[in-house]
Amino acid sequence: MNKIIYILSLGMFCSMASAQIDGRLLLELTNVSSDDLTNITSPSTGSIVYNRTEGTVYQYNGSIWEKIDTTNALPTVTTKTASYTLTAEDNGNILKIDSSTDVKIEVPSGLPIGFNVSVYQVGEGKVYFVENSTTLKNRLSRFITAGKDAGVGLVATGRDIFHLTGDLKK
Repeated sequence: MNKIIYILSLGMFCSMASAQIDGRLLLELTNVSSDDLTNITSPSTGSIVYNRTEGTVYQYNGSIWEKIDTTNALPTVTTKTASYTLTAEDNGNILKIDSSTDVKIEVPSGLPIGFNVSVYQVGEGKVYFVENSTTLKNRLSRFITAGKDAGVGLVATGRDIFHLTGDLKK
C-alpha cells in the first residue's frame, strides 16, 4: 500500500513540476520576405530577422545580411576544377580543387570577419591564392599549395584581412 501511495505522490509531483511556457513570453524576430530583406534601410550591425521565404535567420554584419546556420549542418564539400572566386556561401565549407593545371583562388573584399574555408588540392595542379582588394598574410609569405593532397585553411581575421595556414610553399 505504501508503494502505491509513493508512486501516486511521485506522479502528481512530476506532473506539477512540468509547467507550460507562456507563448507571450517568447522572443519574436521581425518576419520578412527575401524581397523585404534587401529593402531594409540603415539596419544596425547585429540586427537579426527571420526570412520567411527561406525559412532561416539572417544577421546584419555592418555591410550585408548573412544567413545564420541554425541547422548545425556538416560542412559542404564542393569540387572545383578551374579558377574560382570565394563567396560568402563558402564560409565554413570545404573546397576540393581537382585540376591537372594550376588554379587560382581569388579572395575578394567584403567577406565577413570570421569567414573560414578549407581548401584541398587533390589534383596535380597547384592552388594559388590571390588578393582582390584584400590582404593575404602568411608568416613565411607562402600562398601556393605545396603539392597533391595539400590542405590549407583561410580565415578572415579582420575586415578584408585573411590569414592562410597549412601545407604551403613559395
